[in-house]
Amino acid sequence: MRLARLPAIATGAALLVSVQLSVPAAADTSPLVIGVDHADFANQQPFPPFNRLFEYTDFFSRQVTVHTGDTIDLRSAPGSFHIVALARTELWARSTYPVALADNDGGGATDIATGSGTNKVVFGPSNFPITGGSHHGGGSIDFSRGFGPPACGVALLGEGPCTFSGGQDVEVLGPEIGVDFATGNLSFADQLVTINALPGRYHYFCYIHPGMRGVLDVVGAGAGTSTQADIDAASNAQFASDQAQALAVEQQTNQIQFTGGAPGTRTYTVHVGIGAADSHVAIDEMFPSQPLNLAPGDAVQYLWMDPHNVHSVAFPTGSANLPQPFGFDCGTTYNGIPMSGPPPICVEPGDTTFEVIGDPGNAGPGTVLSDPSVIVDAGVLIGTGYGTAPSAQSWSLATNGTSKPGAYHFQCTVHDWMQGTLNLGG
Repeated sequence: MRLARLPAIATGAALLVSVQLSVPAAADTSPLVIGVDHADFANQQPFPPFNRLFEYTDFFSRQVTVHTGDTIDLRSAPGSFHIVALARTELWARSTYPVALADNDGGGATDIATGSGTNKVVFGPSNFPITGGSHHGGGSIDFSRGFGPPACGVALLGEGPCTFSGGQDVEVLGPEIGVDFATGNLSFADQLVTINALPGRYHYFCYIHPGMRGVLDVVGAGAGTSTQADIDAASNAQFASDQAQALAVEQQTNQIQFTGGAPGTRTYTVHVGIGAADSHVAIDEMFPSQPLNLAPGDAVQYLWMDPHNVHSVAFPTGSANLPQPFGFDCGTTYNGIPMSGPPPICVEPGDTTFEVIGDPGNAGPGTVLSDPSVIVDAGVLIGTGYGTAPSAQSWSLATNGTSKPGAYHFQCTVHDWMQGTLNLGG
């Protein structure tokens, strides 16, 4: 799992180059473009005061038919972050190369995350490019590319196409990021994959967003295949449906909700992101978006209701002391992976290799707020779609007469723009 720390989504445009051919015109041999995520600038506003972003955890389109030997172009939307894989069976691939699992290597106290009170979340090998993998394991795993770029397929970097040979082959293409790797600017980004599989049905899917998947049908010579017009028409319909459902869910969720009666007895609900459209949209936003006005004695319940995403809650927003959301398990301590520079690798006592885990947090459920400047960290929690057991999808905090009045600002450290405020009165 990787960071999705983007301060804004910049407007991008794909550069389409046409070549004038002599008559008679040759058949179009351009790779079929499959969209990975979708640009929606009206609803991708991570900058203040909006602090909201629709991630289209969807392929555009979800079904493509090609010939053996064809090349496809997986085109990432500006600012998007996904890890696409190809396999005959998604379930086998996920079982062999898990993306996330609960830390069950002994069950000792050091394997429990402080924030959730349950097992730490370990991130598996499929968070990195895997070349030549199979349903039985193996392959080359490039642990140096957790931030990208992909290890193959990016022509701008002089990389040849990735290849998928079907059968038992599992190819994890690595972080597909919507940036121009030559300039670092947000833009559409192309990754080419040559399909050398025998005729049959295969699947492409995103490892870090369960439910984001498509069907790749490979047919023999002479059989009909998808055209770009077919793909574009299906994509337009998908996008309109995804967007409409996401807007409806956002409006429904963005409400102040609490139980209890008089001030000082209430428990407010904050949704840490929400999913929509059968997990085809991840709405990265704190709900409600407006500040909550608390009185001493009030509590807040945070809920991770999006089954296919990863979020955290940490106070105060923007502090240089906030931990990185992903890092290495050192046992009783934790080394976050910085955005740049060498990773501070450590190994948990008793283990023989390092583990990449989610931030385990520093404050358990029910922690009492003391001061707006104090670091309070729930740690990273993940949705039910990742299948970790045990798992946690909630965390809470409380206030009392010792809590200093003021504005308590919080954020998700995975998606920095997801922010909220608790105003505590005296």
